[in-house]
Amino acid sequence: MSLDVENLSISFPSPTGAHMAVRDVSFTLHPGRVVALVGESGSGKSVTARGLIGLAGAQAHVTARRLALNGRDLRALSPRDWRALRGREIGMVLQDALVALDPLRPVGREIAESLSAHRWGTRTERRQRVHTLLQQVGIPDPALRARQRPDELSGGLRQRALIASAIALTPKLLIADEPTTALDPSVQAQILGLLGRLRDQGTGLLLISHDLGFVARLADHVIVLHHGAVVEQGETARILGRPVHAYTRTLLDADPVRHPPRAARPAPDGPPLLAAHALSLARRGPDGLTRQILADVGFTLHPGRTLGLIGESGSGKTTTARIVTGLTRPDSGQVTFLDQPWVRGGGQPVAESARRPRRRAMAMIYQDPLGSFDPRWTVRQILADALPDTPSTGRDHAIASLLDRVRLPASIAARHPAALSGGQRQRVAIARAVAVRPALIVCDEPVSALDVSVQAQVLDLLEALQRDLGMAYLFISHDLGVIRRMCDDVLVMQAGRIVEAGPAARILTAPRHAFTRTLLDAAQDLSAA
Repeated sequence: MSLDVENLSISFPSPTGAHMAVRDVSFTLHPGRVVALVGESGSGKSVTARGLIGLAGAQAHVTARRLALNGRDLRALSPRDWRALRGREIGMVLQDALVALDPLRPVGREIAESLSAHRWGTRTERRQRVHTLLQQVGIPDPALRARQRPDELSGGLRQRALIASAIALTPKLLIADEPTTALDPSVQAQILGLLGRLRDQGTGLLLISHDLGFVARLADHVIVLHHGAVVEQGETARILGRPVHAYTRTLLDADPVRHPPRAARPAPDGPPLLAAHALSLARRGPDGLTRQILADVGFTLHPGRTLGLIGESGSGKTTTARIVTGLTRPDSGQVTFLDQPWVRGGGQPVAESARRPRRRAMAMIYQDPLGSFDPRWTVRQILADALPDTPSTGRDHAIASLLDRVRLPASIAARHPAALSGGQRQRVAIARAVAVRPALIVCDEPVSALDVSVQAQVLDLLEALQRDLGMAYLFISHDLGVIRRMCDDVLVMQAGRIVEAGPAARILTAPRHAFTRTLLDAAQDLSAA
């Protein structure tokens, strides 16, 4: 089943006239082939993908000289036709897992809904199909996970649930918009293998990704988009190995894997800024069984240092971050911050009133920025809320300065988060976090949704802030290239426990634990191309 796209253009109304988000994009996707769209956030990749399946938006104006699926003209489809087509003939993996999944129902029921809508199988067959799909995309305990809501899953598990939903009806064409965002290298390798098997079985795949190593391993053909226009396209080996256009070379040069590691710095003296001691947490699941989420987790972080936290999805990284920020209380153990109790498990908890004077000294950058914003607020309101002590007369200037610091134009302040690209939203989240110049920023996958060139800008920014202001970072990331560049020390987590800890240079070059070696080997395999 081939997809033929010729001169696809997509525009949206704006106060200054029509905004052309995509201009004259052309390609053909054949069965068993993979075409990749790469480019910076806001370059038109996701808009292109949504335009191909009738989801560009009510205000979108979509035109094409030809837009056909297996010879069928898609330009004339009615909403009912699109609903019949989506899922069965074209599947799509959306970028923002937390937003794409219904927060009020278990993920298994959501996956089963796509089967039910197309009248696939009996209820029992659908339930079994859901479990098979979850297992196929690498989710452990599929029967349990199917009964959990998205907020009960890690970011990586949510992303894999989205992939399971997209392939439920085995469509012959799959559009994957950042399918490995926030996934650790070992799970990325599983998804790479899964998508590769689908390709080998005859599925055509349109891949959108900022991970050029992933693109190199999977794609046959690469299209480079810049400001909505194609600047270069061709066979993957030629585009990524011998690029012609300067913009493509910029993307390749910005890959964090190509950057040198952070220079080793001497071990700090004095008391730590943050200290976690013997943190443990267990939770009862929908099946009534109690499972250990964290077990005896402890570490220290000194001012001006960066501590990296790596491990598979579901290993406890984000739970650790939530405890550190005081959003989750452990069953036992404690956290001290700025030499005073911050979190205490068991017994007497630390009162929020005792934490409040230090709250502004700690900030967090979340993995899913859209889920952390009030969707009714503009960017100006979001940032103004982070600047309560700034006089109203100087607030607009302060907001413009924050946006400039994260490489965003001041004009974006009038827009709502839903109108921004994933990368733009993440940069707004970073601007909000640095607004009050905290002593510690907990970074939960802060660049996972960003293309490599914007990743480089944001990492440069975080490094500059640390040099200038002495900020410390607790840095959670699945991208070992980012960890290698940013971190002084690294903790490796597996199944809620720290299995290895030490200087980043030693952990990432001479690991001692078998699980760490597995993570590094998977990352090496993904970047080898």
